[in-house]
Amino acid sequence: MVFIHHFNPFADIQNYNRLKYFFTEFNVGVTLFFVLSGFLIGYRYFGFTKLDFKQYIVNRIARIYPMYFLLTTATFIFLFIIQSESIRENLKLFALNITFLRGYFQDIKFSGVSQGWSLTVEETFYFLAPLLFIILKRNKIFWVVLPLIFLGIGFGLVYAFKDNRCYGFMSTIQFMQRYTFLGRSTEFLTGIGLAVFYMKYRATFKTKYFTLIGILFSIFFIIALSILGKGYSGAGHPIGMFINSVLLPLFGFAPLFWGLIQEQNFISKILSHKYFVLLGKSSYIFYLIHLGIIYTFLNQFIASPLVLFILLNLASLILFKSIEEPLNNFIRKKYKRSLIRSI
Repeated sequence: MVFIHHFNPFADIQNYNRLKYFFTEFNVGVTLFFVLSGFLIGYRYFGFTKLDFKQYIVNRIARIYPMYFLLTTATFIFLFIIQSESIRENLKLFALNITFLRGYFQDIKFSGVSQGWSLTVEETFYFLAPLLFIILKRNKIFWVVLPLIFLGIGFGLVYAFKDNRCYGFMSTIQFMQRYTFLGRSTEFLTGIGLAVFYMKYRATFKTKYFTLIGILFSIFFIIALSILGKGYSGAGHPIGMFINSVLLPLFGFAPLFWGLIQEQNFISKILSHKYFVLLGKSSYIFYLIHLGIIYTFLNQFIASPLVLFILLNLASLILFKSIEEPLNNFIRKKYKRSLIRSI
């Protein structure tokens, strides 16, 4: 979805504005990913009475960080060679990128691996998730209150730093709501809520049409965003932000995921096939390289978005098998060995 958003097939075709506007809103693939992330982390860890936080963080780093670090480093080396920025400025931006902090700064959120801004949101959730689980278990009212608290913190930061905005730190309300966890916490909480509901009711709550319902509601909300955006991101509209971060996760993606997990249909069968599972495992790398230096290199020789899509997926599979998966396993095994020795 994010690839189609960036390479809209109807972007330059006359008399297809409605389709162009519709596919422009496929940036909601990021929203879908945040809901899915909330579900997976919630399903894996919410039931723990005591969480090994160190092991939890190591697992998250092993999965996300190695490829991001390598691609970000390669990107900055490439940019340093072709641009005239000072070494000091490049090192400062590099540091903000590899620490995921750049996502809190409006002016540099698209620096380095540009689409990696969303990883700042993701990493913020990873670090906060154990605390969120503790709070959510105390009282059900926090499912509603927590997003309001995060928004309040966001508003406070935007106001507090209005006179000191290095790199546009928390520069506007719109930036805070669209590009930070403080504005998008509802998406993750929806995923966690789905995980809790699934663990409790998966044996008794049987459905037949939630996949279809989720797809239809998702299409409806994407159309609504396309009407609000008219060629730009509808999520930037005040109503669009509410649709993207609240209505679409709750009534579109949550039912869709429930249906895909619980219902046997042709979509779930296709997605559970071993080749699609492998593509799913490599999709994180695909997300990191579908824009950037690898895409730039391929685009010099290939103009077709479809061919680029196929080649980028092949590159993702190669990088996953040759680098990401081995590094992931190495980091996890090394930590486990050190834990055993310390015991």
